[in-house]
Amino acid sequence: MQFPDFLVPTRTPPATARAMTRIRSALRTWLALAPLCLACAAAPATARKPAIWIYTDMSDKTLPGPNHMGTLNDPDDISAMAGFLLLADRFEIRGIVVASTHRAEHRGTPDQAAWADRTFGEAYRAEAPVLERTVGGGFPADIRFLQSSIKATAELFDPRKTYPSLDAYPTVRALLDAAHREPAGSIINVLCWGSLTEPAILIRHLLATDRAALLPRLRFIGHWTNSPLHQGTPEHPEHVANCREDAAACAYVKQMARERRIDYFECGAIGQHGIVGGAPRGADYYEPFKVSRLGRLFAEGKFVHGNVDHSDSATYWVLLGTMGVSLADLSPDGSNSAALERTNETKFRASSRALHEELLRRARAAAGLPAAPGPR
Repeated sequence: MQFPDFLVPTRTPPATARAMTRIRSALRTWLALAPLCLACAAAPATARKPAIWIYTDMSDKTLPGPNHMGTLNDPDDISAMAGFLLLADRFEIRGIVVASTHRAEHRGTPDQAAWADRTFGEAYRAEAPVLERTVGGGFPADIRFLQSSIKATAELFDPRKTYPSLDAYPTVRALLDAAHREPAGSIINVLCWGSLTEPAILIRHLLATDRAALLPRLRFIGHWTNSPLHQGTPEHPEHVANCREDAAACAYVKQMARERRIDYFECGAIGQHGIVGGAPRGADYYEPFKVSRLGRLFAEGKFVHGNVDHSDSATYWVLLGTMGVSLADLSPDGSNSAALERTNETKFRASSRALHEELLRRARAAAGLPAAPGPR
């Protein structure tokens, strides 16, 4: 690298020359350690992959529970996670926290990070090299999972607390550490597939400890924590499953969004009634997904009413913005009007077949197979 003349210590006093030499050495060290940062700075913003952190209540669906599926947690997140991993080349994955749930029945269950690693991690590590060859570069070699801090305690967010310490919440601290490491000007997109307790604790902690300057490094994207059309009503759009169970956390996060302390993009039910509602139906359509391990996890995670329920996937599809709905179609203040939700639901429904065809293409690619011939 050529340095400007003012950094070249020629005909200068010895002390100045030594200082210039140290500056040049520091620059070389920085260049050696931060090539990716330089590449990001030089590239247009649209070329950057979105950085992702996922909070999901996903857990082993063989654990019996009281919900409508006979499981502890709705297995729709299993299908959504498999779809996400098939798209792993499109993101920079900062962390995935599983079993982020405060259901008391989960307190004594086995380590759900270990379950996720066996179920998803092993499948991904086996098929990532094939995807790298057949789809293209960018698939990370490995993806690991963390078990949520609140799974064993069944703790709910308490707005009366300030959470000055995160010692009891290692997965909340892990996201904070990731935010510290994130390059200036970059954002971690926190996808919320269930409870908002952990995001609420982090936001409260940062505000209480005078570190609100870190909040712009985090962007929250929520699945169905508000809907005036589905489950909720125009008068009480918050009366939906993902808000009822931790209403205080949901109310706090939405308040912070209204006050513009954070950006919170609410998808509403557009994943369920757009992506899933507009999906091809019939077991025959989804059978070809099962040629690969990730494709099978997608197709069998939650298959009901003739198609796959992966409604939480709306959070990453709006981030990609390639299937009809993008973040520009949502509001960063956490609001979600009936007209907006209906419009975005219609857009996703119109793109649903193309979305599923892309997932099928990748499921087949994971097995080393070409795309399915012709329209189906």
